[in-house]
Amino acid sequence: MKISVSRYTLTSLLLAVAVVVAGLVVGELNLEIFAFPVNVILMALWLVMIVELYRRRQSVVVARYLLSSQATIFSLVISVALTIWAGLQAKPATTNFTFVVALLFVMTQVAMVTLRGWRNGGGVRWLFLFSHLGLLLALSAGVWGAPDSAVLRMKVGAEAVCEAVDVAGHKRYLDYDITLSNYKVDYYDNGTPSEYRADVVVADKSVVLRVNEPYSVSYGEDIYLVSFDMADKARPCVLQIVRQPWRGVMVAGVVMLIVSAVLMFLRGPKR
Repeated sequence: MKISVSRYTLTSLLLAVAVVVAGLVVGELNLEIFAFPVNVILMALWLVMIVELYRRRQSVVVARYLLSSQATIFSLVISVALTIWAGLQAKPATTNFTFVVALLFVMTQVAMVTLRGWRNGGGVRWLFLFSHLGLLLALSAGVWGAPDSAVLRMKVGAEAVCEAVDVAGHKRYLDYDITLSNYKVDYYDNGTPSEYRADVVVADKSVVLRVNEPYSVSYGEDIYLVSFDMADKARPCVLQIVRQPWRGVMVAGVVMLIVSAVLMFLRGPKR
């Protein structure tokens, strides 16, 4: 029995092998070098490349491949694999070269399909456009916004501090000072802490922090109370600062996806 493999299917397989090998060679990415404004510039160049590829879709082989059914199937397979991968990783998957390149391929393929199918003879296909743009926004926030995101830890005592440390051990400085004015720890009968509370001053504003009850400095930056350093006589509190400047973009994309899915369900199958 003869098995025929199309050139586009073979291209997908070769791309997968090449990206995996390149990921093994490159290793982890240093996201700091891609932080704003570098990530915004790269995103703008990527968008220009997408538009130019689509304009030349009749003559450029890469564009024809991205618009093929094989590329769509390959993109769906990659999406499932990346979702599983991200769920199993203890650290952000966006620091891995293979993960980022694979996700960029999915985004590029979705963008090309969006340009091709956003309208037909009947006019603009609003649900199609809304859902695909929502997906692109959500993915873009994860890729282009990753260099601007950070998880920081710091110890705060009676003296004002603005120095924190990221997961790689690098020092980061906040735009504001934090001071611990009071703390309280409640215990169970067996001596295990049941609740932590810290009264802190953030940029001259009094704030009460509890575990899992963060304080939002801004829409994209939250302060969490983690614990207290009981080994230190000063009892400083341990805080975690989570920065997600692109959170609004991701939320907008997810909302667009949900709304379009609901509208498609309400409309029902097209006869």
